[in-house]
Amino acid sequence: MTERKGHFDPNETPEDVASLYSWANLHGAKYRDFSSSRAQTRERARQRVEQAMEEERLRSHQNAGTQRAEDETRRGEFAAQQDAQQSAWQPSRLDRSPASQAAPSDRPHSEYPGREDLASALRGLAVPPSYRSAANAPPLMREESYAPRNPSAASEPNESATRPAWLMPEREGAGPQPGLPPAPEDTLQGSRERLATRWFALRGVFESSLPPAQAAPAPVAPRAPVMAVFSLAGGVGKTSLVATLGRALSARGERVLLVDTAAYGLLPFFFGACDQRPGFLRTFSPPAASGDAPIQMITLDPDAFGSESAAQEALTAEIVKHARGVGRVIVDLATASGSTTRRIMRLSPQVLVPLLPDMNSVVSVSSIDAFFDHNGGAPGMSSLPHYVLNQFDSSLPLHLDVREVLREQVGERLLPFVLRRTPAVSEALAEGMTVMDYAPNSVVAEDFASLAGWVKSLSAPATTSFRGVRWSER
Repeated sequence: MTERKGHFDPNETPEDVASLYSWANLHGAKYRDFSSSRAQTRERARQRVEQAMEEERLRSHQNAGTQRAEDETRRGEFAAQQDAQQSAWQPSRLDRSPASQAAPSDRPHSEYPGREDLASALRGLAVPPSYRSAANAPPLMREESYAPRNPSAASEPNESATRPAWLMPEREGAGPQPGLPPAPEDTLQGSRERLATRWFALRGVFESSLPPAQAAPAPVAPRAPVMAVFSLAGGVGKTSLVATLGRALSARGERVLLVDTAAYGLLPFFFGACDQRPGFLRTFSPPAASGDAPIQMITLDPDAFGSESAAQEALTAEIVKHARGVGRVIVDLATASGSTTRRIMRLSPQVLVPLLPDMNSVVSVSSIDAFFDHNGGAPGMSSLPHYVLNQFDSSLPLHLDVREVLREQVGERLLPFVLRRTPAVSEALAEGMTVMDYAPNSVVAEDFASLAGWVKSLSAPATTSFRGVRWSER
Protein backbone atom coordinates (compact mmCIF):
# COMPACT_ATOMS: atom_id res chain seq x y z
CA MET A 1 0.00 0.00 0.00
CA THR A 2 2.83 2.44 0.91
CA GLU A 3 4.65 1.71 -2.32
CA ARG A 4 1.44 2.26 -4.30
CA LYS A 5 0.83 5.63 -2.63
CA GLY A 6 4.40 6.69 -3.37
CA HIS A 7 3.77 6.16 -7.10
CA PHE A 8 0.35 7.87 -7.16
CA ASP A 9 -0.07 10.27 -10.17
CA PRO A 10 -2.14 13.38 -9.26
CA ASN A 11 -3.42 13.64 -12.84
CA GLU A 12 -4.62 10.05 -12.85
CA THR A 13 -8.26 9.37 -11.97
CA PRO A 14 -8.39 7.71 -8.47
CA GLU A 15 -10.36 4.55 -7.83
CA ASP A 16 -11.95 5.16 -4.38
CA VAL A 17 -14.84 7.60 -3.94
CA ALA A 18 -13.19 9.96 -1.39
CA SER A 19 -10.12 10.42 -3.48
CA LEU A 20 -12.32 10.90 -6.53
CA TYR A 21 -14.20 13.83 -4.93
CA SER A 22 -10.94 15.42 -3.76
CA TRP A 23 -9.44 15.05 -7.22
CA ALA A 24 -12.52 16.58 -8.87
CA ASN A 25 -12.56 19.59 -6.51
CA LEU A 26 -8.85 20.22 -7.08
CA HIS A 27 -9.09 20.14 -10.87
CA GLY A 28 -12.32 22.16 -10.86
CA ALA A 29 -10.61 24.92 -8.87
CA LYS A 30 -7.70 24.90 -11.34
CA TYR A 31 -10.10 25.22 -14.26
CA ARG A 32 -12.01 28.05 -12.57
CA ASP A 33 -8.79 29.92 -11.84
CA PHE A 34 -7.70 29.47 -15.45
CA SER A 35 -11.06 30.67 -16.78
CA SER A 36 -11.07 33.82 -14.66
CA SER A 37 -7.47 34.61 -15.61
CA ARG A 38 -8.31 34.20 -19.28
CA ALA A 39 -11.34 36.50 -18.97
CA GLN A 40 -9.21 39.16 -17.30
CA THR A 41 -6.59 38.90 -20.07
CA ARG A 42 -9.26 39.31 -22.74
CA GLU A 43 -10.71 42.33 -20.96
CA ARG A 44 -7.29 44.01 -20.73
CA ALA A 45 -6.64 43.31 -24.41
CA ARG A 46 -10.01 44.80 -25.35
CA GLN A 47 -9.28 47.92 -23.30
CA ARG A 48 -5.90 48.33 -24.98
CA VAL A 49 -7.50 48.09 -28.42
CA GLU A 50 -10.17 50.66 -27.52
CA GLN A 51 -7.53 53.01 -26.12
CA ALA A 52 -5.43 52.70 -29.29
CA MET A 53 -8.48 53.40 -31.47
CA GLU A 54 -9.34 56.47 -29.39
CA GLU A 55 -5.78 57.79 -29.65
CA GLU A 56 -5.80 57.26 -33.43
CA ARG A 57 -9.11 59.11 -33.74
CA LEU A 58 -7.81 62.08 -31.70
CA ARG A 59 -4.61 62.16 -33.76
CA SER A 60 -6.56 62.23 -37.03
CA HIS A 61 -8.75 65.10 -35.76
CA GLN A 62 -5.66 67.06 -34.72
CA ASN A 63 -4.03 66.51 -38.11
CA ALA A 64 -7.20 67.62 -39.89
CA GLY A 65 -7.41 70.77 -37.77
CA THR A 66 -3.76 71.58 -38.43
CA GLN A 67 -4.25 71.10 -42.18
CA ARG A 68 -7.30 73.39 -42.21
CA ALA A 69 -5.40 76.04 -40.28
CA GLU A 70 -2.50 75.88 -42.75
CA ASP A 71 -4.90 76.17 -45.71
CA GLU A 72 -6.57 79.21 -44.16
CA THR A 73 -3.16 80.80 -43.54
CA ARG A 74 -2.11 80.25 -47.17
CA ARG A 75 -5.36 81.71 -48.50
CA GLY A 76 -5.00 84.75 -46.26
CA GLU A 77 -1.42 85.36 -47.38
CA PHE A 78 -2.39 85.03 -51.04
CA ALA A 79 -5.32 87.45 -50.62
CA ALA A 80 -3.03 89.97 -48.89
CA GLN A 81 -0.53 89.70 -51.76
CA GLN A 82 -3.29 90.24 -54.33
CA ASP A 83 -4.52 93.35 -52.44
CA ALA A 84 -0.97 94.68 -52.25
CA GLN A 85 -0.53 94.16 -55.99
CA GLN A 86 -3.77 95.98 -56.87
CA SER A 87 -3.03 98.91 -54.52
CA ALA A 88 0.52 99.21 -55.88
CA TRP A 89 -0.59 99.48 -59.52
CA GLN A 90 -3.77 101.49 -58.97
CA PRO A 91 -2.11 104.98 -58.96
CA SER A 92 0.16 104.23 -61.90
CA ARG A 93 -2.75 103.20 -64.17
CA LEU A 94 -5.50 105.60 -63.18
CA ASP A 95 -3.82 108.84 -61.99
CA ARG A 96 -2.02 109.64 -65.18
CA SER A 97 -1.73 113.40 -65.72
CA PRO A 98 -0.86 114.89 -69.13
CA ALA A 99 2.64 115.53 -67.86
CA SER A 100 3.05 111.84 -67.24
CA GLN A 101 2.32 111.04 -70.91
CA ALA A 102 5.86 111.95 -71.89
CA ALA A 103 8.21 109.50 -73.54
CA PRO A 104 9.22 106.64 -71.30
CA SER A 105 12.87 107.27 -72.05
CA ASP A 106 12.62 110.73 -70.40
CA ARG A 107 11.10 109.40 -67.16
CA PRO A 108 13.26 108.03 -64.41
CA HIS A 109 12.66 104.58 -63.10
CA SER A 110 11.37 105.93 -59.79
CA GLU A 111 8.26 107.47 -61.47
CA TYR A 112 6.59 104.05 -61.54
CA PRO A 113 5.24 103.80 -58.02
CA GLY A 114 4.86 100.36 -56.61
CA ARG A 115 7.00 98.58 -59.23
CA GLU A 116 9.45 97.21 -56.69
CA ASP A 117 6.60 96.29 -54.37
CA LEU A 118 4.85 94.33 -57.12
CA ALA A 119 8.02 92.54 -58.11
CA SER A 120 8.70 91.55 -54.52
CA ALA A 121 5.07 90.48 -54.08
CA LEU A 122 5.20 88.31 -57.18
CA ARG A 123 8.45 86.74 -56.12
CA GLY A 124 6.89 85.87 -52.78
CA LEU A 125 4.11 83.83 -54.34
CA ALA A 126 4.14 80.11 -53.64
CA VAL A 127 6.38 78.40 -56.20
CA PRO A 128 6.91 74.64 -56.40
CA PRO A 129 10.22 73.53 -54.90
CA SER A 130 11.45 72.28 -58.28
CA TYR A 131 11.37 75.85 -59.65
CA ARG A 132 13.06 77.62 -56.70
CA SER A 133 16.60 76.93 -57.82
CA ALA A 134 18.45 79.61 -59.73
CA ALA A 135 18.95 77.40 -62.78
CA ASN A 136 15.28 76.32 -63.17
CA ALA A 137 13.48 79.43 -61.89
CA PRO A 138 11.21 80.90 -64.64
CA PRO A 139 10.99 84.69 -64.93
CA LEU A 140 8.12 86.00 -62.84
CA MET A 141 8.00 89.26 -64.82
CA ARG A 142 9.09 89.75 -68.39
CA GLU A 143 11.13 92.95 -68.54
CA GLU A 144 11.93 92.80 -72.26
CA SER A 145 9.89 94.92 -74.62
CA TYR A 146 8.21 93.69 -77.79
CA ALA A 147 9.31 94.95 -81.21
CA PRO A 148 6.90 97.28 -82.99
CA ARG A 149 4.52 95.54 -85.40
CA ASN A 150 4.94 98.15 -88.17
CA PRO A 151 7.80 100.52 -89.09
CA SER A 152 5.68 103.64 -88.61
CA ALA A 153 5.10 102.84 -84.97
CA ALA A 154 8.82 102.68 -84.22
CA SER A 155 9.13 106.46 -83.83
CA GLU A 156 6.09 106.75 -81.57
CA PRO A 157 6.43 106.71 -77.81
CA ASN A 158 6.32 103.11 -76.71
CA GLU A 159 5.43 102.46 -73.10
CA SER A 160 6.26 98.77 -73.49
CA ALA A 161 9.94 99.63 -73.39
CA THR A 162 9.80 99.85 -69.64
CA ARG A 163 6.60 97.95 -68.80
CA PRO A 164 5.48 94.42 -69.65
CA ALA A 165 3.49 94.25 -72.86
CA TRP A 166 0.72 92.17 -71.29
CA LEU A 167 0.00 95.04 -68.86
CA MET A 168 -0.33 97.71 -71.56
CA PRO A 169 -3.84 98.83 -72.59
CA GLU A 170 -4.82 98.26 -76.20
CA ARG A 171 -4.49 101.25 -78.53
CA GLU A 172 -7.63 102.42 -80.23
CA GLY A 173 -6.01 102.83 -83.61
CA ALA A 174 -4.27 99.47 -83.67
CA GLY A 175 -5.12 97.46 -86.75
CA PRO A 176 -5.45 93.71 -87.11
CA GLN A 177 -2.33 91.68 -86.66
CA PRO A 178 -0.89 90.22 -89.85
CA GLY A 179 -1.16 86.45 -90.24
CA LEU A 180 -4.21 86.14 -87.95
CA PRO A 181 -7.84 85.76 -89.10
CA PRO A 182 -10.07 88.74 -88.46
CA ALA A 183 -12.08 88.56 -85.28
CA PRO A 184 -15.78 87.82 -85.82
CA GLU A 185 -18.03 90.79 -85.55
CA ASP A 186 -19.75 90.68 -82.18
CA THR A 187 -23.17 91.78 -83.33
CA LEU A 188 -26.67 90.43 -82.79
CA GLN A 189 -26.93 89.20 -86.37
CA GLY A 190 -23.54 87.49 -86.13
CA SER A 191 -24.56 85.73 -82.93
CA ARG A 192 -27.78 84.52 -84.54
CA GLU A 193 -25.99 83.15 -87.57
CA ARG A 194 -23.39 81.42 -85.41
CA LEU A 195 -25.98 79.74 -83.19
CA ALA A 196 -28.25 78.79 -86.08
CA THR A 197 -25.47 77.10 -88.01
CA ARG A 198 -24.23 75.14 -84.97
CA TRP A 199 -27.36 73.79 -83.25
CA PHE A 200 -30.40 72.43 -85.08
CA ALA A 201 -32.84 73.10 -82.23
CA LEU A 202 -31.97 76.85 -82.20
CA ARG A 203 -32.87 77.45 -85.84
CA GLY A 204 -36.56 77.87 -85.11
CA VAL A 205 -35.85 80.65 -82.58
CA PHE A 206 -34.43 83.04 -85.20
CA GLU A 207 -36.58 81.99 -88.18
CA SER A 208 -40.13 83.06 -88.83
CA SER A 209 -41.25 79.64 -90.03
CA LEU A 210 -40.14 76.14 -89.28
CA PRO A 211 -37.87 74.43 -91.80
CA PRO A 212 -39.54 71.94 -94.15
CA ALA A 213 -39.68 68.38 -92.92
CA GLN A 214 -36.86 66.25 -94.25
CA ALA A 215 -37.03 62.56 -94.89
CA ALA A 216 -34.98 60.59 -92.39
CA PRO A 217 -32.04 58.78 -93.94
CA ALA A 218 -32.36 55.06 -94.25
CA PRO A 219 -30.64 53.20 -91.41
CA VAL A 220 -27.37 51.60 -92.31
CA ALA A 221 -27.46 47.87 -91.65
CA PRO A 222 -24.20 45.95 -91.79
CA ARG A 223 -24.15 42.64 -93.58
CA ALA A 224 -25.27 39.76 -91.41
CA PRO A 225 -22.61 37.18 -90.49
CA VAL A 226 -22.86 33.89 -92.37
CA MET A 227 -22.32 30.38 -91.03
CA ALA A 228 -22.14 27.44 -93.45
CA VAL A 229 -22.72 23.87 -92.27
CA PHE A 230 -20.83 21.33 -94.39
CA SER A 231 -20.55 17.56 -94.46
CA LEU A 232 -18.57 15.21 -96.65
CA ALA A 233 -21.02 12.33 -96.19
CA GLY A 234 -24.73 12.05 -95.58
CA GLY A 235 -26.41 10.93 -92.39
CA VAL A 236 -24.30 13.00 -89.97
CA GLY A 237 -27.23 15.21 -88.86
CA LYS A 238 -26.34 18.33 -90.88
CA THR A 239 -29.88 19.47 -91.68
CA SER A 240 -31.20 18.80 -88.18
CA LEU A 241 -28.24 20.79 -86.81
CA VAL A 242 -29.08 23.77 -89.04
CA ALA A 243 -32.76 23.73 -88.06
CA THR A 244 -32.16 23.27 -84.33
CA LEU A 245 -29.37 25.85 -84.23
CA GLY A 246 -31.64 28.39 -85.94
CA ARG A 247 -34.38 27.60 -83.43
CA ALA A 248 -31.95 28.02 -80.48
CA LEU A 249 -30.79 31.41 -81.83
CA SER A 250 -34.43 32.43 -82.31
CA ALA A 251 -35.02 31.69 -78.63
CA ARG A 252 -32.19 34.15 -77.88
CA GLY A 253 -33.91 36.92 -79.84
CA GLU A 254 -32.02 36.66 -83.15
CA ARG A 255 -33.83 36.93 -86.47
CA VAL A 256 -32.23 34.16 -88.54
CA LEU A 257 -32.34 33.36 -92.26
CA LEU A 258 -31.92 29.65 -93.04
CA VAL A 259 -30.77 28.87 -96.59
CA ASP A 260 -31.13 25.34 -97.94
CA THR A 261 -29.01 24.69 -101.06
CA ALA A 262 -30.59 21.30 -101.65
CA ALA A 263 -33.55 21.70 -103.99
CA TYR A 264 -35.71 19.19 -102.11
CA GLY A 265 -34.34 19.15 -98.58
CA LEU A 266 -36.09 18.45 -95.32
CA LEU A 267 -35.35 21.80 -93.67
CA PRO A 268 -38.93 23.24 -93.88
CA PHE A 269 -40.41 20.16 -92.19
CA PHE A 270 -38.65 21.00 -88.91
CA PHE A 271 -40.94 24.03 -88.58
CA GLY A 272 -44.28 22.44 -89.35
CA ALA A 273 -44.29 22.84 -93.14
CA CYS A 274 -46.17 20.30 -95.23
CA ASP A 275 -44.58 21.04 -98.61
CA GLN A 276 -41.42 22.29 -100.30
CA ARG A 277 -41.39 25.64 -102.12
CA PRO A 278 -38.02 26.18 -103.79
CA GLY A 279 -37.27 29.82 -104.55
CA PHE A 280 -39.86 31.32 -102.16
CA LEU A 281 -38.95 33.21 -99.00
CA ARG A 282 -40.95 31.74 -96.12
CA THR A 283 -41.38 33.08 -92.60
CA PHE A 284 -42.13 30.76 -89.69
CA SER A 285 -43.50 32.60 -86.67
CA PRO A 286 -43.44 31.25 -83.10
CA PRO A 287 -46.62 30.85 -81.03
CA ALA A 288 -48.35 34.08 -80.01
CA ALA A 289 -47.43 33.70 -76.34
CA SER A 290 -43.76 33.12 -77.15
CA GLY A 291 -41.19 35.92 -77.16
CA ASP A 292 -38.95 34.20 -79.71
CA ALA A 293 -38.00 35.83 -82.99
CA PRO A 294 -39.45 34.53 -86.29
CA ILE A 295 -37.31 32.45 -88.62
CA GLN A 296 -37.04 33.09 -92.35
CA MET A 297 -36.18 30.32 -94.77
CA ILE A 298 -35.49 29.98 -98.48
CA THR A 299 -34.58 26.99 -100.62
CA LEU A 300 -32.24 27.77 -103.53
CA ASP A 301 -31.16 25.48 -106.33
CA PRO A 302 -27.56 26.39 -107.25
CA ASP A 303 -27.98 25.02 -110.78
CA ALA A 304 -30.73 27.60 -111.44
CA PHE A 305 -28.27 30.50 -110.90
CA GLY A 306 -25.82 29.74 -113.65
CA SER A 307 -22.41 28.15 -113.53
CA GLU A 308 -19.72 28.71 -110.94
CA SER A 309 -17.47 30.51 -113.43
CA ALA A 310 -20.03 33.24 -114.22
CA ALA A 311 -18.80 36.84 -114.10
CA GLN A 312 -21.43 37.81 -111.52
CA GLU A 313 -22.26 35.31 -108.80
CA ALA A 314 -26.07 35.22 -108.80
CA LEU A 315 -26.40 32.69 -105.96
CA THR A 316 -24.59 34.81 -103.38
CA ALA A 317 -26.36 37.95 -104.63
CA GLU A 318 -29.71 36.23 -104.02
CA ILE A 319 -28.68 35.31 -100.47
CA VAL A 320 -27.52 38.85 -99.72
CA LYS A 321 -30.81 40.24 -101.07
CA HIS A 322 -32.91 38.07 -98.75
CA ALA A 323 -30.58 38.66 -95.79
CA ARG A 324 -31.60 42.30 -95.38
CA GLY A 325 -33.14 42.84 -91.99
CA VAL A 326 -31.92 39.61 -90.38
CA GLY A 327 -29.21 39.23 -87.80
CA ARG A 328 -27.55 36.04 -89.03
CA VAL A 329 -27.54 33.67 -92.03
CA ILE A 330 -27.08 29.90 -91.69
CA VAL A 331 -26.52 27.97 -94.94
CA ASP A 332 -27.19 24.25 -95.23
CA LEU A 333 -24.65 23.25 -97.88
CA ALA A 334 -25.47 20.37 -100.17
CA THR A 335 -23.65 17.21 -99.15
CA ALA A 336 -20.18 16.91 -100.73
CA SER A 337 -20.94 19.69 -103.24
CA GLY A 338 -17.63 21.39 -103.96
CA SER A 339 -19.10 23.80 -106.54
CA THR A 340 -21.81 25.12 -104.18
CA THR A 341 -19.36 25.38 -101.31
CA ARG A 342 -16.90 27.42 -103.36
CA ARG A 343 -19.67 29.84 -104.31
CA ILE A 344 -20.82 30.25 -100.71
CA MET A 345 -17.23 30.81 -99.59
CA ARG A 346 -17.34 34.17 -101.39
CA LEU A 347 -19.48 35.38 -98.47
CA SER A 348 -16.58 34.66 -96.07
CA PRO A 349 -18.60 32.42 -93.78
CA GLN A 350 -17.62 30.57 -90.64
CA VAL A 351 -17.76 26.86 -91.47
CA LEU A 352 -19.04 24.22 -89.05
CA VAL A 353 -18.70 20.49 -89.82
CA PRO A 354 -20.66 17.91 -87.78
CA LEU A 355 -18.90 14.57 -87.36
CA LEU A 356 -20.00 11.18 -86.14
CA PRO A 357 -17.68 9.52 -83.59
CA ASP A 358 -16.43 6.82 -85.97
CA MET A 359 -13.37 6.00 -88.06
CA ASN A 360 -14.88 7.56 -91.19
CA SER A 361 -14.71 10.99 -89.51
CA VAL A 362 -11.13 10.45 -88.38
CA VAL A 363 -10.05 9.66 -91.94
CA SER A 364 -12.02 12.47 -93.64
CA VAL A 365 -10.85 15.37 -91.42
CA SER A 366 -7.59 15.85 -93.32
CA SER A 367 -9.41 15.94 -96.66
CA ILE A 368 -11.93 18.51 -95.38
CA ASP A 369 -9.15 20.77 -94.07
CA ALA A 370 -7.27 20.53 -97.37
CA PHE A 371 -10.38 21.48 -99.37
CA PHE A 372 -11.17 24.61 -97.31
CA ASP A 373 -7.53 25.61 -97.16
CA HIS A 374 -7.44 25.57 -100.98
CA ASN A 375 -10.86 27.23 -101.42
CA GLY A 376 -10.69 29.86 -98.71
CA GLY A 377 -12.87 32.94 -98.44
CA ALA A 378 -11.63 36.50 -98.08
CA PRO A 379 -7.85 36.96 -97.83
CA GLY A 380 -6.58 37.37 -94.31
CA MET A 381 -9.39 35.32 -92.75
CA SER A 382 -9.02 31.77 -91.51
CA SER A 383 -11.08 29.44 -93.72
CA LEU A 384 -10.43 26.25 -91.77
CA PRO A 385 -13.66 24.85 -90.34
CA HIS A 386 -14.69 24.05 -86.81
CA TYR A 387 -15.88 20.56 -85.90
CA VAL A 388 -18.54 19.29 -83.52
CA LEU A 389 -19.22 15.69 -82.56
CA ASN A 390 -22.86 14.70 -83.13
CA GLN A 391 -24.77 11.72 -81.70
CA PHE A 392 -22.11 11.24 -79.05
CA ASP A 393 -22.45 8.59 -76.34
CA SER A 394 -19.97 8.88 -73.48
CA SER A 395 -20.67 5.30 -72.36
CA LEU A 396 -19.05 3.87 -75.52
CA PRO A 397 -15.24 3.54 -75.42
CA LEU A 398 -14.98 4.05 -79.19
CA HIS A 399 -16.65 7.47 -78.99
CA LEU A 400 -14.24 8.56 -76.26
CA ASP A 401 -11.22 7.36 -78.24
CA VAL A 402 -12.38 9.06 -81.44
CA ARG A 403 -12.80 12.34 -79.56
CA GLU A 404 -9.23 12.17 -78.26
CA VAL A 405 -7.87 11.44 -81.75
CA LEU A 406 -9.81 14.38 -83.23
CA ARG A 407 -8.45 16.68 -80.53
CA GLU A 408 -4.94 15.75 -81.60
CA GLN A 409 -5.81 16.33 -85.27
CA VAL A 410 -7.63 19.68 -85.18
CA GLY A 411 -6.83 21.04 -81.72
CA GLU A 412 -9.06 23.88 -80.54
CA ARG A 413 -11.18 23.75 -83.72
CA LEU A 414 -12.99 20.79 -82.16
CA LEU A 415 -15.71 22.32 -79.97
CA PRO A 416 -15.33 21.56 -76.25
CA PHE A 417 -18.88 20.22 -76.04
CA VAL A 418 -20.73 17.51 -77.96
CA LEU A 419 -24.27 16.91 -79.20
CA ARG A 420 -25.35 13.83 -77.29
CA ARG A 421 -27.24 10.96 -78.87
CA THR A 422 -30.94 10.69 -78.18
CA PRO A 423 -33.94 9.39 -80.12
CA ALA A 424 -35.76 12.67 -79.41
CA VAL A 425 -34.17 14.30 -82.49
CA SER A 426 -35.77 11.82 -84.91
CA GLU A 427 -39.04 11.86 -83.01
CA ALA A 428 -39.14 15.68 -83.18
CA LEU A 429 -38.84 15.62 -86.99
CA ALA A 430 -41.71 13.11 -87.16
CA GLU A 431 -43.81 15.59 -85.16
CA GLY A 432 -42.83 18.50 -87.45
CA MET A 433 -40.67 20.41 -84.96
CA THR A 434 -37.15 20.71 -83.62
CA VAL A 435 -35.95 19.04 -80.46
CA MET A 436 -35.95 22.48 -78.77
CA ASP A 437 -39.75 22.40 -78.93
CA TYR A 438 -40.30 18.64 -78.74
CA ALA A 439 -38.09 18.00 -75.69
CA PRO A 440 -36.95 21.35 -74.29
CA ASN A 441 -35.68 19.75 -71.07
CA SER A 442 -33.60 17.04 -72.73
CA VAL A 443 -29.82 16.88 -72.60
CA VAL A 444 -29.49 17.47 -76.34
CA ALA A 445 -31.53 20.68 -76.00
CA GLU A 446 -28.92 21.89 -73.51
CA ASP A 447 -26.19 20.95 -76.01
CA PHE A 448 -27.80 23.03 -78.75
CA ALA A 449 -28.16 25.93 -76.33
CA SER A 450 -24.39 25.71 -75.75
CA LEU A 451 -23.85 25.64 -79.52
CA ALA A 452 -25.97 28.78 -79.94
CA GLY A 453 -23.95 30.54 -77.26
CA TRP A 454 -20.72 29.58 -79.02
CA VAL A 455 -22.03 30.94 -82.34
CA LYS A 456 -22.94 34.27 -80.71
CA SER A 457 -19.51 34.52 -79.13
CA LEU A 458 -17.88 33.77 -82.49
CA SER A 459 -19.62 36.66 -84.29
CA ALA A 460 -22.21 39.13 -83.07
CA PRO A 461 -25.45 39.40 -85.07
CA ALA A 462 -25.98 42.34 -87.38
CA THR A 463 -27.90 45.23 -85.84
CA THR A 464 -29.55 48.27 -87.38
CA SER A 465 -27.96 51.58 -86.39
CA PHE A 466 -30.16 54.69 -85.99
CA ARG A 467 -27.43 57.05 -84.78
CA GLY A 468 -27.85 60.62 -85.98
CA VAL A 469 -31.49 60.19 -87.06
CA ARG A 470 -34.02 62.58 -85.50
CA TRP A 471 -37.60 61.73 -84.70
CA SER A 472 -40.27 63.43 -86.74
CA GLU A 473 -43.86 64.43 -86.13
CA ARG A 474 -46.31 62.60 -88.34
